[in-house]
Amino acid sequence: MFKFEKEQQVFDFNGTKIGGQPGEYPRVLGASIFYNKHECVLDDHTGKIDKAKAEALWNRCQELTDETGNHFFLQIIAEHGEAFESYFQWFDSIDNKTAFLMDSSAPAALAHATKYVTEVGLADRAIYNSINGSIAPENIQALAESDVDSAIVLAFNPGDGSVAGREKVLSEGGVAGQSKGMIQIAEECGIKRPILDTAATPLGLGSAGSFREILACKAIHGLPTGGAYHNMTVSWTWLKRWRKNIHEQYKGKDVLAEQMFHHHYGGIEGIRQIAWSSPDIGCNIMAMTLGADLIMFGPIENMEGIATAAAFSDIVLSEALKELGGEVADHNGPLFKLV
Repeated sequence: MFKFEKEQQVFDFNGTKIGGQPGEYPRVLGASIFYNKHECVLDDHTGKIDKAKAEALWNRCQELTDETGNHFFLQIIAEHGEAFESYFQWFDSIDNKTAFLMDSSAPAALAHATKYVTEVGLADRAIYNSINGSIAPENIQALAESDVDSAIVLAFNPGDGSVAGREKVLSEGGVAGQSKGMIQIAEECGIKRPILDTAATPLGLGSAGSFREILACKAIHGLPTGGAYHNMTVSWTWLKRWRKNIHEQYKGKDVLAEQMFHHHYGGIEGIRQIAWSSPDIGCNIMAMTLGADLIMFGPIENMEGIATAAAFSDIVLSEALKELGGEVADHNGPLFKLV
């Protein structure tokens, strides 16, 4: 384990602190909700949802925070401005404190969300996701004119997945039609609490750079850093093919072997889940070990696995920080709760 020589910034989101030296504060976990085909969503245009089901999911996240000390942000996903309004209203009605990410593949919807949180006084809790090489001028304008002061700043370089390539996106620009670096754009938009995203890329297509960039972001910029590393598992073609065809691999096994699979793994479906969840958790543990502060772990339903993995990682990181002469700042973290 290690400490960074550069001073590490820490940002406060209504009591949830993110950043600092590895182990100084617990990892923050970003849970995605209302994603495509999410069972909580009844109408993705208007934002009609099963409120009871959605609230139960968020309440479980809060229970896990109480147990482990690792806080959650809610990553709210929508493709329509009307849906964003509905989702924000719902979340504020059950939790008027926790920060949330505004995430969309539709620029117009994200611009609408940015304006809306400013109008209704939620901008101090909103994190814009994301400032990247393809951000549109209207989104830059909406962000600059808003009260939103936090954003995910993405280090994605489609032409160069190395650390140097990712740093060029953040600091120099000249990528994807942007003449300025992403950090400069963020500053000009009034972003005072940037969180650097190292841009998870598929295995074989620069995945190592996604992890090595964590070290670079912390060492060069001293800013809170993280990413959606679970996307590496989602994009792993071999694993998807393997899970699909696994029943063929076990077809014709003798009766004793078949009984064993059902007893230990819950049958073929159990094996599929184990095979998927292992690298899904593993990639996030790798990121946390390298100092990632924010883990956007994907569907909120995966909260149980990431909570225990993050708690485990934070205990190790905090112990290492103490051995290196550092001080663990959060005494409500996993080291003090779970050991």
